[in-house]
Order: sequence, then C-alpha cells, then structure tokens
Amino acid sequence: MKVMAVVCLAASADMSEVRRHLRDELRGSWTLFSENIIREAYLTDDPARIVFVLEAENLSAVEAHLKTLPLVKSGSFTLQLIELRPFVNWERLFGERE
Repeated sequence: MKVMAVVCLAASADMSEVRRHLRDELRGSWTLFSENIIREAYLTDDPARIVFVLEAENLSAVEAHLKTLPLVKSGSFTLQLIELRPFVNWERLFGERE
C-alpha cells in the first residue's frame, strides 16, 4: 500500500525539544528511506510541513514506522496519513462510446 504522510510541526511543540532531537529525527527518516519504507520525501511551501510517500502493508504499519521517529513519537510533529490508490478515472474515456 502506498501512503502519503503529511508531517507538520505541532502548534504546541517545544522548539527547544525540536532543535535538540531534529538530528535524530533526520537520521530516523533516513533509515526508513534506506530501508525502502519512505519512498519519496518533499519540502512544501510551509517550512513546518513535509510530505513523505511510504510503502507498507497498511496504515497501521505506516503509523508504527513513523512513530519510531522521536519528534513524531513525542507529539512535536503531527501526522496526516492518506492512502493513495491508482487513478482509474481515465478508463472512463475509453469505456464508453459517445
């Protein structure tokens, strides 16, 4: 299953904790990337938000992988997980004759 994870800095995040653990967070995400769990990573126009595209068995597995990251685990970063499915709507162009 492919999942998009939108990771945002929580409004309640303690910035000193974020700065203290950011290097470990980056190492952890690199480990997930090197293990082919995180497949893609993107910055956004908001520096407090990033997007990962992950591959895992289900949403619970994605959440478990991301909760190994210290700032996600502590709640300093929030997650929005969105399951991605193949876009099949183009089939409608060819399935019916006008």
